[in-house]
Amino acid sequence: MRKIYLVVGIVLALFVAAIAAYYWGFSPKRTSLPFKKANAIYYWKTWFEVGDEEIEFLKKNEIKRMYVRFFDVAINKNSKFRDKCAPVATISFDERPLQLVAAENIEIIPVVFITQEAIREYSSFTDDLAHRLYEMCSKNKIDINEVQLDCDWTKTTHDAYFQFVKDVRQTLNSYFKKEVILSSTIRLHQLAQTPPAVDYGVLMCYNTGNFRDYKTQNSILDVKDVKPYMKYLKSYNLPLVLGLPVYSWVVEFDEDKQFVRLRNPYDVHGWGKVWEEDCETGNGEEEYFEREESHKAKKMSRYEVVSDETILEAKRLVRSEYGNIPVVLYHLDLQQLSKYSENEIKDFYNK
Repeated sequence: MRKIYLVVGIVLALFVAAIAAYYWGFSPKRTSLPFKKANAIYYWKTWFEVGDEEIEFLKKNEIKRMYVRFFDVAINKNSKFRDKCAPVATISFDERPLQLVAAENIEIIPVVFITQEAIREYSSFTDDLAHRLYEMCSKNKIDINEVQLDCDWTKTTHDAYFQFVKDVRQTLNSYFKKEVILSSTIRLHQLAQTPPAVDYGVLMCYNTGNFRDYKTQNSILDVKDVKPYMKYLKSYNLPLVLGLPVYSWVVEFDEDKQFVRLRNPYDVHGWGKVWEEDCETGNGEEEYFEREESHKAKKMSRYEVVSDETILEAKRLVRSEYGNIPVVLYHLDLQQLSKYSENEIKDFYNK
């Protein structure tokens, strides 16, 4: 009888310890990344334009992994697809850029962005998705080992996204006839939820604020917006890579301070350079200015850029809670990257 009590006592102690470990963040359940750690970068354009200058940047920073947005999945407006949702905004490839990337042994990881509207309507678009990926890779001779899913799922779409992840893994393996690594972006608010059944995640440490709010100082990255989510990191049961921003944008508001649109400061017919000089906000401070356009109402514009100090502060914060974590920068745009020195870029990866 004493032995029975002893066994029961041990079982109860282990159970209590497991519960305590789960809530206090000491659970050793996290596994390792399914690939050799390497510097990485996103590519988020609709045309794969990688030339000699981009290759030099990749070589200089020892970047060996490139997450390339292949297409979006949105509400279906094309009768050729049978599901409620379908692939749209597909990237175009040329042969030479792909050859340049292949010559440097840089791995391409296709990324598929799924809109919130699409995941709400999810039923069976996995086959259209996998077929589009397979055709694109076959046509362009891209040998892949991994596919990444990018979706801002919430509590209301949690079940749909998790079912989609399960279904798409099986479909991808069937099309590519091998075990395809499946990863997912993880937004800060998603850290409070159960991780999806993927092999690892990319923690998006950007787009942390509400850009639609006129009072927001810096919606791209503000460390004070990151801090509340750090309590979830130690117990988060998924290996992670850290996504950091190296982009800027202009947020436009109308005269009533209502959000109008986001604009790339380098794609506004020369205005981008003026905005960068007049509205430098490297420390994340807010600055507004007005401009008048012919035939348009007066607008207020906020230029947002993240300083190297802020990027490194966010990185240190995440590492203090999670441990040594590899970095992927968002994204490969030499104009945007020109805001940072060579040493600053290296620090983002290595410091």
